[in-house]
Amino acid sequence: MKIRCFLFTVLVLCSLYSHSQRLSSQPEITPAGKGIVNPYVDNIGYWKLMVRMGYVKPQAYFPWVAAKQGSSIIHAAGVQPQDSPDVPVTGESDLTQSENSVFIDPMDEDNVLNSNNSTNWNQGMASYYYGADSYNSSNNGITWAGSYHGAGLPNNGDPAAAISFDGRWYVGKINNSWGQNVAYSTDHGATWQDIQVAACPSNLNGLLDKNHLWVDNSAASSFRGNVYTAWTDFIITSPDTNQVQVSRSNDGGLTWTSPFAVSRGVNAGKLNHGVNIATGPLGQAYLAWSIYDTWPADENAIGFTISYDGGSIWQTAHRIISNIKGIRISMTNKAMRVNSFPSMAVDLSNGPDRGTIYLVWANNGTPGVNTGSDINVYLIKSFDQGATWSVPVKVNQDTPGLGKEHYFPWITVDAVTGGICVIYYDDRNVSSTEAETWVSYSYDGGNSFSDFRVSDVSFTPSPIQGLAFSYFGDYIGIQSLNMKVYPVWTDNRLPGGQPMTWTSPFNLGPNPGQAWVMYNSN
Repeated sequence: MKIRCFLFTVLVLCSLYSHSQRLSSQPEITPAGKGIVNPYVDNIGYWKLMVRMGYVKPQAYFPWVAAKQGSSIIHAAGVQPQDSPDVPVTGESDLTQSENSVFIDPMDEDNVLNSNNSTNWNQGMASYYYGADSYNSSNNGITWAGSYHGAGLPNNGDPAAAISFDGRWYVGKINNSWGQNVAYSTDHGATWQDIQVAACPSNLNGLLDKNHLWVDNSAASSFRGNVYTAWTDFIITSPDTNQVQVSRSNDGGLTWTSPFAVSRGVNAGKLNHGVNIATGPLGQAYLAWSIYDTWPADENAIGFTISYDGGSIWQTAHRIISNIKGIRISMTNKAMRVNSFPSMAVDLSNGPDRGTIYLVWANNGTPGVNTGSDINVYLIKSFDQGATWSVPVKVNQDTPGLGKEHYFPWITVDAVTGGICVIYYDDRNVSSTEAETWVSYSYDGGNSFSDFRVSDVSFTPSPIQGLAFSYFGDYIGIQSLNMKVYPVWTDNRLPGGQPMTWTSPFNLGPNPGQAWVMYNSN
């Protein structure tokens, strides 16, 4: 009885400590770590190392709150009613998954690749880190196969998945030496070849962080098949420290160009972070990222650059929108760290908006005003390859001014229909500490949106025990093709709060007024 009382007391004290710390936007650095730890980094492998070395205090225990079950039926304007039950991408019980990336085979919308950060889950504690995993489905996301041991090799995560038009699979990630690797597979993930793209000299010297990866699949592109990967250089001795770097492969991931810093033109006061990549119909390569002119602070601008020649030459970067306010330091009411990195997609369809670039992010209040109690998802678009951009449009359509929070947006544009979908976490119908997963969609090039809840449950995010700094993942994902949409996200509905990746595939349908036969590839 005494042992039980002692354990209960410890849990209560840890819970109270965690509750007081849960909205902290920065890790607690110990005296030994002062001047050594890089506070800009958000890679969980890096923070686990800092904890292991005693430089950062670990995440305290945070009590799990059971999820609340809802309906799996989708009812939304302009969308055929359908049953879309949530599906786990794996049934492993000794596992956690977070940071979800998804990509559809451009030749077959029934085949999809998913990669996530993967750790073990030993008695509710994440203690061993596998890195970016690989899972796949060949039957519309109904069942999944794959491995949690890391695509190619165990690694430090930040997964980015892609599939080329010729069936080559890719997973980009931070390698175990804190540099950048891209693994590729020519046999649907049965085997992987792991290629180093960029090296890091020492794990105490920094790392190459928050990568994204993309492949050019446009049939009209002179650079079809090119693969691009980009990240932020946080190596303190590097001449490119705090800059976004990019590398390209034009031989299926076998070799890569030397890293090139593309972000200097925006003259960020402190750092550039959270890069995102997309390609246009004629092979234009686009990069966008968050700018921090002060620190600690929220994201205050978005940088952008373009290459017209397959990544050989990059145009001088510029700011496409300023006077915004993200959420990285101001945070949400959820027990998890957050960011407002941009997500970008290009319309490759043959519809009226072909070539349009769309970009979303989460903003505190209305962009340009940046005050108020709401965190909303906003979209801007460009018809002229990023030279000019539209005024921001609010994506989530719930009533403003109620203090609701919508964050971690990710955007996709259907390469067949041109339909737009944006996934994000949302608390419009639940308490301020809870979340649901929602999707907003547009049939008119982002001029107007409708939305629906895609997850079957509401859940209460909480830091993954054993990992540092309020970590519950840093992004979620979505992709669509030929009306098939695959949203992926992390939640902790399972008993004990085990964080895992879920998906809920659905059909968006053809644009209203346009015949189904135009898009039915089967």
